[in-house]
Amino acid sequence: MYVKPDYAARELAVLHDMIDAARFGLLVLSADGPLAAHIPFVLHRDEGPSGTLLAHVARADPLARHLAAGPEALAIFSGHRAYVSPRWYPDGGLPTYNFLAVHAYGRPRPLEDRDAVLDHLAELVAVHEASSSWSLASAPAGRVEELLPHILAFTLEISSLQGKRKLSQNRTPAERAGVIRGLSENGGEDDLAIVEAMTDDRLV
Repeated sequence: MYVKPDYAARELAVLHDMIDAARFGLLVLSADGPLAAHIPFVLHRDEGPSGTLLAHVARADPLARHLAAGPEALAIFSGHRAYVSPRWYPDGGLPTYNFLAVHAYGRPRPLEDRDAVLDHLAELVAVHEASSSWSLASAPAGRVEELLPHILAFTLEISSLQGKRKLSQNRTPAERAGVIRGLSENGGEDDLAIVEAMTDDRLV
C-alpha cells in the first residue's frame, strides 16, 4: 500500500484500534496465483511484538490448503471511508476519498488442537455478541461439532504493520473545516465516522 508520510499511522495502539474497529478483513496470499478470503479476525494485542491475529476459513476454500505451507500472507482491514466533494473547499478543488486502512503481514499457522479451535470460535462470538447474552454454548446441540471438520482455524503473528489514515491532512484549516461540515451534513454512518477521525488528535 502506498502511504504518503502525511497519511501514515505508525503508533501500534492506533493501528490495533483500527483493526479492532474493522474486525472484518481480507486475507490475501500468493500460491498458484493470488488467493483471497473475506473473514472476521480477532486481534490478540499482547501476543508477539506487533500482535497476533486469529481467524478461520472454510476447508473447502482453495486458500486453506496453502496455509500450512507457511507463505507470507497479507490481512487487509478497510475502515470507514467517505467521499469528499470539491464543493466543500472554499476555493474549489478535485474530488477524493478520506479513509482508514491497515495492512498486517505475517505467516499463518494452522490451529490443529480441537480445544484451541473451540476457544477461537468462542472468543470470536464473544467479541461480536458483547452487548448480548448469546454465546457459543447457546448454539443448537451438535451444530458446532458439525462445523469443526469444515473449517481451518489459524493464527497469524504480525511481522509488520502498515497504516494509512487519509483525513485531509494536506488541506488548510478552512478546507478541513469545510470537509467536516459537508460530511456532518451528509450524516451517513461512514461520513460521521470520518468526521470523528478527523477530529481525533491521535489520527491527524
